[in-house]
Formats: sequence, C-alpha cells, structure tokens
Amino acid sequence: MQKEILINVESQEKRVAVVEGGALEEYYIERPSEVTMVGNIYKGIVRSVVSGIGAAFVDIGCGKNGFLYVTDMLAPSHEFDLLDANGSGSSVRRPRPRPSEINKLAKPGQEVLVQVVKEPIGNKGPRLTTHIGMPGRFIVLVPLDHHIGISKKVVDRQERGRLYKILKKIASAYKMGFIVRTAGVGKTEWEFKRESRYLGALWSKINRDAVKIKAPGIVYEERGLTFRILRDIFKEDINRVLVDDREEYKRLRHFANSLMPAMKKKLMLYKERTNLFDSRGIEKEIEGLYRKKIALKCGGYIFIEETEGLVAIDVNSGSFSRKRMEDTAFKVNSEALVHIAKQIRLRDIGGIIVIDFIDMIQEKYRNEIFRALINAVKRDKARIKILKMSEFGIVQMTRQRVRKGVRKVSYENCPYCSGRGSVKSATTMAIDVLRAIKKEIETARVRSVSAYVHPNVANYLLNEDRPSITRLEHEHRAKIVIIADPETHVENFKIQK
Repeated sequence: MQKEILINVESQEKRVAVVEGGALEEYYIERPSEVTMVGNIYKGIVRSVVSGIGAAFVDIGCGKNGFLYVTDMLAPSHEFDLLDANGSGSSVRRPRPRPSEINKLAKPGQEVLVQVVKEPIGNKGPRLTTHIGMPGRFIVLVPLDHHIGISKKVVDRQERGRLYKILKKIASAYKMGFIVRTAGVGKTEWEFKRESRYLGALWSKINRDAVKIKAPGIVYEERGLTFRILRDIFKEDINRVLVDDREEYKRLRHFANSLMPAMKKKLMLYKERTNLFDSRGIEKEIEGLYRKKIALKCGGYIFIEETEGLVAIDVNSGSFSRKRMEDTAFKVNSEALVHIAKQIRLRDIGGIIVIDFIDMIQEKYRNEIFRALINAVKRDKARIKILKMSEFGIVQMTRQRVRKGVRKVSYENCPYCSGRGSVKSATTMAIDVLRAIKKEIETARVRSVSAYVHPNVANYLLNEDRPSITRLEHEHRAKIVIIADPETHVENFKIQK
C-alpha cells in the first residue's frame, strides 16, 4: 500500500500529512506564532515551592512559571523499562515519592536545568522535568542519568537482549544513559554508534551554552515540525516524502545527511502547479477535522464535543436501521469505533475522553466492541489508557496531551456567539484566502485579482501578510487587491478576476 509523507510549506504555516492508500492517517500543523515549547531546554530559577502538591514553580523566562513535580525530579519516564544485567526489564518498583520531598530537592532562588514535556494549556504553565532527553531516530540520550532502557513496546526477548549488549557498549563509552526507541528494533550497532556520536556532540554544545546563559533563559530549542516528524515517524514502509518548498527541501536533505541517510533517496521536491494536498485529495478530509459531526457510511454518525475538561463523543444510529435493535447498535458501533480512533489521532485530542456508544444488551457484543476499540487505538503514538465499557455503553479513556490539538491551533472563540462555538481565526482565513488567490491566478492566468473578505481578515492580510501578497504579485506578475466587506462573514470570502 502506497504510503507518503506530504510537507506543505507556506510563509504563515507548515503542514504535514501522512497519507496511506489515499487516506489521511496523520496530520500536523505548526505556525511561527505558535511554535511548540515541548523539547526545549531552559536554565530556570525556582520561584516557589509548594509541598502540598509536591511541585516547584520555575521561571524559565516565558511569562508563565512552569510546574516541576517531585515525580519529574526523582523518577525517570515510565515509557521504557530499565534494563538489568541480563538485558531484561527490572522488576523493582520505584517507591512513589511523597509530595513533601520537593522541599529537599528545590529551594527558592535555585537555578535548575529543565526540559518542557507538556505545553502550557489554558492558565497552566508548561510541565517541566529535570530528566533531560535528547531524542534521535533510534535512541534517546539521557545525559544526566546513567541508566539504559528500552521502549516497553519492544516485547521480543531475543531482540531486547541484542539491544542491551549494543546499548551497554555505547553507554560505557559515553558515561551517560541511553534508551532504545521502537524504531531501533533491528538496527545495527554501527547505526546506533553513528547516532550516539551525533547526540553526544549536541549535548556537549548544550552543556557549554548552559554555562554561559544567564537564568532564566532558553538553552536549546527543539527542532521544528518537519524535522521532528521525519525523525519520529519516518520508517522503511514510507514510499516517499514530498516537500513543496525548495528551501525546506534543502534543509531536510542536510538533516538527512547527518541523521537519516536512508531517507535521502525517498525525499523529493514537489514541483507540480497543483497544490500538494489537493493533488492527493486530502484537503476536504482535513477540513472535516474541524467539524463536530462525522457521518458514517452506514447512515449513522458520531458527534465530537470538546470542553475545557474533557471530550465527549456520542455515537448515533442516524438513518441506519435493522430489524433487531441489537444488530443495529452493533453494526453502527463497529463502524464508529474505527472513525473515533482515527479522529482522536488526527485531531490530537488529549485529556479525558468519554465515548457514549449505542446501548447493547448482550455482554458479548459489548466485549467485542471494546476489544476492537483497543486494537483500533494501537497505532496511536500517544499514551492511552482505556477503562472497560460499562453496561450503558460508556467507555472512559485518557490520552496523553502534549501539545495543542489541531482545532485549538486553527480556531478561536466565536465573536458571534460569545464563545459558545468557534469560527476560523483571521490568521487561518488569511491563509485560505491567499491559497485561493494563488490557485485562481495559476489556473485562470489572470493579471488582476480582487478578494472581498471580512474586515478582520483584510486587516491581517494588509498588515501581517503584506510580504506574502507582495511575493505572490512578484512571482506571478499579477495585481492583488484586498477589499474589506463588513457584510461578509469571517469564514467567507469572494475572489473576483
């Protein structure tokens, strides 16, 4: 089955889509104004310590103080197994630290080197850890720890033993900790050594910079979206990686030379006139990620409602019906769970999720739907915990929340309904308008184009996006006129030749 990574670069945002068999399977978006903090390393100052919740509040120079919990100072991540002398997972359970232990580890005014592990959400600042991790393609360097470990997703005992022997050699040479990622399965010792040299050199630079920088301040900034995606999701089953921007293509080739040589032959510059995402027919599917209602082929539908504290997903039979209600419920639920798993992944929904399936009387049907849901979420890279389905057809689950979801990046509270709903932001609409103008110029080959837009969108285009308009005019030798129309809805616009 054809599997591609598509990278669309605009001056205002970068989008990455993983397409498998013509269907959108993963989607990511990043804008210069909302670049992620996750992975960044800061030299911070402890401002206060609250023993009641076992956390220190650390000023990292970004406005909101970060949370540094006692568990993030004492215990390493639970995403991997510590390896003992035989290369098998350690069975020793680390005692859970008491909240009051934070007083021994952090003092007001103390300088501390921390890494962001979770974005600030709402009024909460970023979550921090002192267990610095430098991820590569196959391994993660943990320079301030001395343990070696392996992802819990690697279950083959023979492979774990082989990886342990390689890891032990590397760790003894560097006197630092290493963790094997799932992508490291089957890789050679030479590949691990090559990557460890790269990560070791990177850490040495970070260490030197940390000494020079005055707290609070940033010491290391994690790579941008396209680099992270290729590092974390590129595998041998990817047929090709298409990039529609020459400069980004050059940067990624340089990145591949240093860390991912196997990707070079699959990395290609997209030169066609048709928009990259349009050429694969996924633009409409992306637009569907912002809708609350998703129709199912059987006639039923699912409804997704995001709130501040949790996400509610409701399954409805809609127009689908069979003679037996139990058969109707089972059929709709079976189709719905596949879409639910995919939508959660595509929208990057995190936190508490409650799924209300159609009631099924027979326990065997409930168990079958639950098992199918477990299998459906296995391809999700985020940590997920699911509780067993209740007799009312309710499933409760949690999904790791690291960054803002797709919807929160692209939408803002609706000014027409005082925040009860949402509309596209002026930034998003400006991007849509420029994309439509570019398409109109290229297809109709006109020399002048007028765009009638909402005043907020016009203001953004004529100020923030003026360089983008000028560049389009220069590239296509066309005149672009932006007209503010108070009667136009913020999500609507009209292009005239």
